[in-house]
Amino acid sequence: MHFNKTYAVLADVLAAHPAAFANVKSFLDLGCAPGGFASRMLEEIPEAKGYGVTLPVEKGGFPVLLIHERLQVQGSNLMELESPAALECPDGVDVCLADAQDLGRRTRPESNGGRKGGKRGAASTNGTPSDKPSAEAGVQSVVTVLGSWALTLQELMLGFGRLRAGGTFVFRFGWRGRGDKEEPWYRDATTRLFALILAHFDSVLPFKSEFSHQADASFYVVARGFRRDAYVSSELEEKLREAVGAIRVCERVKDMPGCMEAMAEYATEDMSRRIDELLESIGRLRAIGIATRQHLEGGRAGPEAALFISPVPFNLTMQRLRARLERYGKIAYMRRRAHPIGVGADAVVQFTQPSHAAAALEAILQTRLLGDNISASRLCDVQGGAAAG
Repeated sequence: MHFNKTYAVLADVLAAHPAAFANVKSFLDLGCAPGGFASRMLEEIPEAKGYGVTLPVEKGGFPVLLIHERLQVQGSNLMELESPAALECPDGVDVCLADAQDLGRRTRPESNGGRKGGKRGAASTNGTPSDKPSAEAGVQSVVTVLGSWALTLQELMLGFGRLRAGGTFVFRFGWRGRGDKEEPWYRDATTRLFALILAHFDSVLPFKSEFSHQADASFYVVARGFRRDAYVSSELEEKLREAVGAIRVCERVKDMPGCMEAMAEYATEDMSRRIDELLESIGRLRAIGIATRQHLEGGRAGPEAALFISPVPFNLTMQRLRARLERYGKIAYMRRRAHPIGVGADAVVQFTQPSHAAAALEAILQTRLLGDNISASRLCDVQGGAAAG
């Protein structure tokens, strides 16, 4: 499922920003498993060579599902790489993709980040330190919610060290669009991060995929035209490394912006205005996504974009059903209804677009995607037949 999702997301990025990927001969994929990004890059650019880095499965990482002659994968914990020289990747790559996750949060009991109902030792937005993690995976920050910040800066430090002048850097970030209700520490840290990015790239554009992340806080940043000389002359590699170390041991979230003090000089008044405009645009896109999701989940989506599938055996769980169908388009919601008599169930799968439903229906009927004895049809055809009867 994650492979298909990342593949589709990068396809959207490539379609929206083709100039950022022109004349690419090599790319670096930080946190490459399960391989969706790399797969789409290698498919789109036949002459490109890819270099991926991922946490080994035996240490808690995701498996890499892609084996390709033009992809070289390094099994390493990103947080243990002290400099770009530790990457098994040549200097001067054209594109760097950074979408790693703090995988320690998959096994740590405090991984909910201190939300209501969390277990003892959970990190909270009030800055309560988490218990010492027992897993090898992940950032292992003292305050769990700051792990993603340390990981993002680590990706910048490693990626910038291998990115050529004029190259493109793509990374994922989160912004909830709360306006004045945003927590001050998060806004301050975000301003310093984006000031650094804007100061070292010719073009910085936010991107929200229609396939994924439309209604949640995540979005991608496509930074084009790396100003490598300015980065090197400012000795930012060492400053980023120090910031990562400081964030990992920071005990209160409100102190986190101070860990990024080296970036404060870039957050001028004019730069802060530019960042506010960028973040406001992301907030508007998310608001549209939330409204769209509520509209669809409220049952007002057109039945021409929905499939009625029957029978759905118990071994074909909703998770497995979604995994097989999500590659054909974005799914708004799924509903399952057990048969009152006999074994099995029916399911309604609501896509966001009629064309997505049509592609999934074709796969079910022609390739028997879900099995030989399972039938499917558009929900509008089922409803129309019932009305006619």
